[in-house]
Amino acid sequence: MEDESVVLEYKKSLAQLKEGVISLSSMLNKSNRGELYFGIAPNKQVYPFAISKKTLADVSNEVRMNLKPMPTRMDIDVVKVEGADVIRIYAEGSDTPYSAYGRYYTRIDDGDIPMTNSQLQDFFESKESTYLKWEEAPTDYSYDDIDEDLLIEVIRMANEKGRLNYVYDDAAKALTKLGLVTDEGKIKRAGYYLFGKGKPLLIKEASYPTDSRTEFGEIKEFKGNIFECIREATSYILNHITYKADIVGINRVETPEIPVQAIREIVINSFAHSKYACIGDFNQFVVYRSSVRIYNPGSIYKGVDPLEFAKGEVGSKIRNVLISSVLYKCGYIDAFGTGFDRTFTLCNREGVEYEYKNDEFGFTFIFHRKRELVGDKINDKINDKINGLDEKILSELRKNKYATIGEISRDLGKSVPTVYRHLRSLLSAGAIRRMGSRKTGHWEIVES
Repeated sequence: MEDESVVLEYKKSLAQLKEGVISLSSMLNKSNRGELYFGIAPNKQVYPFAISKKTLADVSNEVRMNLKPMPTRMDIDVVKVEGADVIRIYAEGSDTPYSAYGRYYTRIDDGDIPMTNSQLQDFFESKESTYLKWEEAPTDYSYDDIDEDLLIEVIRMANEKGRLNYVYDDAAKALTKLGLVTDEGKIKRAGYYLFGKGKPLLIKEASYPTDSRTEFGEIKEFKGNIFECIREATSYILNHITYKADIVGINRVETPEIPVQAIREIVINSFAHSKYACIGDFNQFVVYRSSVRIYNPGSIYKGVDPLEFAKGEVGSKIRNVLISSVLYKCGYIDAFGTGFDRTFTLCNREGVEYEYKNDEFGFTFIFHRKRELVGDKINDKINDKINGLDEKILSELRKNKYATIGEISRDLGKSVPTVYRHLRSLLSAGAIRRMGSRKTGHWEIVES
């Protein structure tokens, strides 16, 4: 059995669980990994104790609730040491600094020492450098892998905004002008994510007729570069929210329940501040009956409250400097840090309620939908009386058994709640069946 070290800690019992979580944070901050045992004293004497499933669940919950952010790897299991059962926790992660119970620690030999303010500042400055290194990393893509039409469009917009003075010549010179080429002539990772043809980014979109993910709805994935994903996500949300129609003179004027500019600001913000290095996590755009939720991996940089940005109390904290710079030059974002202010102002003016959540996993902005529009009560009552709507839905399903509620709604020109209700009615009547899983399933018509 090894002695305690900068990456190994022993605790005699779970009475020292809090101290153990602190040790995990300090080992991660020092070495990006750490191993912790409960049931072994520092002198390496084993003290066995009863370990149940509930014991492991309680330990797991304590660690996950108080170690922030969660490491990329966290193993909690029971192992045999000298014939006795003990609990072993192994953690790996490089998203430093890690905190335990709201405080930061580092490891010196086998001891946990609270960080000084200067040490903590060094960690955050190092993290900023890490994000820049991700953007700056050279790729092996050629200029043929760049969407030149998109690049030309962005250069044109940047010139029109007065934020760039450059007449497009070729892709290499344009990307260099935007700071997206290394000294060795390699396209930087940020450049490929912004303009690549090979669809480097995956986003997830969904719409549900209720406020629950358990009901069948529309779920899709989209791949593209950052600009393509911004346009897709914005379009997806606008196609799934409700519009109020007014007759102004002889014209029909439609007003969305959520201001378009507010949606656009938050969508763009989600890509400007996304943590692209997160494996297995994606920007997500979900429309529920009562809300629209926009999520990006990675919490707001340095945990600043968006309200502080809006008030101008702090300057913008930029995670992706190169990506944000290009978005600024072409006018997708204006002065850094003002997007939240515009969003809050628009929502307050239009009576749209909103909230946001910032945690160790990412940032979620929530627009609350207007009840009087979401219900679409007047249209639904009229639609319900239209003879033959069930048959029209069945016809759509005969043409495409994989059709989603959103697709049927668009094809028939009916509201999502109306289509959802008629599908439920057809299911209850035994006219159709839902086969397979919620995500990959299909419709089956029961012919009489």
